[in-house]
Amino acid sequence: MDVVPIRRLSGDDERLTLDAINWGNPLQLSRKSKPGSHRPADPEAPRDGLQPQQYRRWAPEAKASMLAGALTPGASVPAPARVVGASPSGSKADASLTQTNGSAPFLPLETSLPIATELFRAFNEAGLKYGIIQDLASLQYGLAGRDDLDVLLDKHDYQAFCSIVSKLHGCRGVSLSCYDNVCAGREDWFLPDFSHGRYLHLDMHIGVRVGWEFRKRYPVFDYAAITRWETICVDGVAVPVVSPEDEIRIAIARFAFRAWGPPWRQWITVGDGWKDQFARLPFLSGEHGLHVVEYTFGGGRSASCRFQQSTDSLLAHRGDLSRLRRSIRQMCGYTGRYGIADAVIHLVRKSSYLALRCLHRWMPGVFPPKRRPAAGGFVVALIGPDGMGKSTQADRLTQIFRWKFGCVQAYVGTGDGNGWWLRKALQSLVFPHRRRLKSLVQDDGNNSFSRNWSKGGVVAAAFALWAVLIALERYAVVKRAHRWATRGLIVICDRWPQALRRGYLDGPTIPPHLFSVSGLSVLARLEQRLYQKMAECRPHLTLHLVSDFAVSEQRKPGEIRKEAFDARLSLMAELRAEDKTIRTIDASAGIEAVGRELFRHIWLSL
Repeated sequence: MDVVPIRRLSGDDERLTLDAINWGNPLQLSRKSKPGSHRPADPEAPRDGLQPQQYRRWAPEAKASMLAGALTPGASVPAPARVVGASPSGSKADASLTQTNGSAPFLPLETSLPIATELFRAFNEAGLKYGIIQDLASLQYGLAGRDDLDVLLDKHDYQAFCSIVSKLHGCRGVSLSCYDNVCAGREDWFLPDFSHGRYLHLDMHIGVRVGWEFRKRYPVFDYAAITRWETICVDGVAVPVVSPEDEIRIAIARFAFRAWGPPWRQWITVGDGWKDQFARLPFLSGEHGLHVVEYTFGGGRSASCRFQQSTDSLLAHRGDLSRLRRSIRQMCGYTGRYGIADAVIHLVRKSSYLALRCLHRWMPGVFPPKRRPAAGGFVVALIGPDGMGKSTQADRLTQIFRWKFGCVQAYVGTGDGNGWWLRKALQSLVFPHRRRLKSLVQDDGNNSFSRNWSKGGVVAAAFALWAVLIALERYAVVKRAHRWATRGLIVICDRWPQALRRGYLDGPTIPPHLFSVSGLSVLARLEQRLYQKMAECRPHLTLHLVSDFAVSEQRKPGEIRKEAFDARLSLMAELRAEDKTIRTIDASAGIEAVGRELFRHIWLSL
């Protein structure tokens, strides 16, 4: 195996030698110069949408100041809000993650989830050969459940990996084939943290593949190809991370297939999204610093990549990148003209991806999502009296699961949620008379006012038509929720119809004494059949939010009377007696505590 240098063609005497680069074997790299300064790109938009103030990468000024402070002897670094871990020496650390080999500083911005510590401790105890292959700036958000964790795993430890993740209630995700992250040797795994109501996303790689964004077909790096692993400490647990030199090698191989520029230009500008990945290369600060990275493959083949550093940009040689791509293809057994085929397949898949993104935005739920649980879609129904926080929790759960899964929300009530425009328009007209209509629904026909009201005929017919309209809308929502689930979506339903008792918990609304009114019996029977069909389309998981009337009155004063509140709780008890799979949640706790309990029940049922 040949020794291949990475040399600088300039007046500087520093050298960076790369011993024995071979794209399928272990490498060794030694530095004879000081590391270069970080030059990160501008901060990107938040990846998850849970907290807009969180960004995947640090701002250049903030990262540079932290790096300078960490490299300065005796410099003080501001501590985070609370102490969450211990340093290797046993003393309390200022952050949950520290670097144990001292080769590079790492200053996290927020605490890691406890499930991350438990996962890595289980990996270490089982002796798994694994490591994290991503930059440390985004690693902190991955450990906090707000970004991906790219994990490289040895192929022989895959069964042990699946066993450990399954014991921690892990769930595997399945993606459509038209997306860029679908390739052999890569899987999405998700681990829940019930104490925080969030989950980790493990982007697990058996081998790192390179290629076009939607055509990653060339397996270049496996676990054995990484020459050196560094170690960081996550709450006292040692976690291996890829060394800077190996991270650069992976980045160059990926960039070779992603680089683009006008065909008449010999040098291609390295975009801002790649500069931070090449920042650890010891480039010269001069305007004309030229660096050559040479590679030697089996069979005497070699390739070199030239990079040129200017005052404000980094350039790569087009011809060198093209030769590197050909060498990688030949090493993987593709000796023909596969470049054109890769480009065509990439364009087709990317076009399909963009079309699906537009269709998802215009017609949500009609097409399969990008990612879904391996077991398929799921329908969850949140049921409870007014003031139990159903709508609030439905919004929170939809936001949490939508981070990585296809998740939609359905509203089955007749309040302020989404609904048919015709029903909402009519509802705004009859809103001033809602009290009298409710009394008509809840009375049994013995009240003289109700009898006079029903004898009007016109009012009774209008009320029956209104009840059938609501039943049709609810039936459409129920059927749509199950259709979404068959396409792989997680559906969070605010309320769910029941056919056990009239006038309560989104049940039938035509009172029994209207069945005897001439001409209205047809509408009454139609409504009854619709609710019976809805009762047959049961959700996969039903969660009852229960509490005292004082909690409802505190959250929504005057929204519901105590008699009606108690009647709803009594009806919910009857529903639980008929269906033993229904689970109850104490809604008197805080929003965060109730949300964590709901998240736990839903995750364990996926």
